[in-house]
Amino acid sequence: MRVKSLMRKNPVTVSPDTPLSEVWDFLAHKMLHMLPVVDENNCLKGIITAEDLLKNLVPGYRQFFEEYYPNAPTIEDIEDQIDNQIHLTAKDLMNSKVYTVYDDTELFKALSILMTHHVRILPVIDYARHIKGFIIEKDIFRFMFKQKHHLFNKLKKLKNP
Repeated sequence: MRVKSLMRKNPVTVSPDTPLSEVWDFLAHKMLHMLPVVDENNCLKGIITAEDLLKNLVPGYRQFFEEYYPNAPTIEDIEDQIDNQIHLTAKDLMNSKVYTVYDDTELFKALSILMTHHVRILPVIDYARHIKGFIIEKDIFRFMFKQKHHLFNKLKKLKNP
């Protein structure tokens, strides 16, 4: 089975010059997990995720999760940081190192790429790097469990003879 059979088509994209406020709206309010950044020819230049926003807007945000971090910033500190960064655009925020697949990639090769690189979503591109859609790890697993449940029954029998 190929990626094209499970990929989600027509992704929302932004241009490199899209302002931070629009990027924020897509990721925070429209609940998108990944925002591809494309040029005027719809060629993939990078992606922006919620984590990319955090890395740019709140450097050291991972320290917030340390149990005893005594100098954790307040929400007001974070708001001030966002106010200072409001001039940023998609090209400033995007991650240009992007793992991708083609729509004719075998589904389980895509799953391997997802798992190897610890990502949950991959942009699907054509051979000219035009964005076609994206494939999500959970969609592959959903397919596996729904369409191939007989394999799990065999595993149960092997485990419990």
